[in-house]
Amino acid sequence: MLYSAGPVAKAVVLILLIFSILSWTIILFKFKQYGKTEKDGDRFLRTIREVGSFKKLTTVYRGNPDNAFYRLVIASYKEITSMKTENPGLTKEGIARIENVLKITISEETERLERRLSFLATTANTAPFIGLFGTVWGIMDSFREIGLRGTTSLAVVAPGISEALIATAIGLATAIPAVLAYNYFLGRLKGILAKMENASIYILNTIDR
Repeated sequence: MLYSAGPVAKAVVLILLIFSILSWTIILFKFKQYGKTEKDGDRFLRTIREVGSFKKLTTVYRGNPDNAFYRLVIASYKEITSMKTENPGLTKEGIARIENVLKITISEETERLERRLSFLATTANTAPFIGLFGTVWGIMDSFREIGLRGTTSLAVVAPGISEALIATAIGLATAIPAVLAYNYFLGRLKGILAKMENASIYILNTIDR
């Protein structure tokens, strides 16, 4: 059916195929990224409960830069180091500065984790309409053939209807996984951000001690 379809139907199918390939690439990448981040978060929360000082915490995570929770530690460490040059003691204002740095770091990590999710939302919203365009075009082609040949036989209308059905099916097959994955990853992202908030509180408490 695809081979016998017209150029417009083929173009619609090609566009939807590209959307589908990119969507599945993002889905697989996000599965890996979110899984690693969740494991890093669980490990961090276990570690910070066991260590007795912030210095030990920085030692444990030294040499592991590809870790969202490590970046919370290193951001705090850099702020503490910069404050020591100004004032050797740690005041309430200093703790507030560290808290702000942690909030900024969490915001940056959120942006990094959300990256490319918008494409899934775009695919979920646009793919059905692209498929619908192919559907409408196929039906229009069927009516055109009826007008040219002056008959409504199945042989005349079938090619256009088949193009319409192909475009509809591929549009839905592209959109459904994208919308399911988008909602699924949003749920997992909320859990990761909750772990980051907890981690920042633990970091502040460890520094305060």
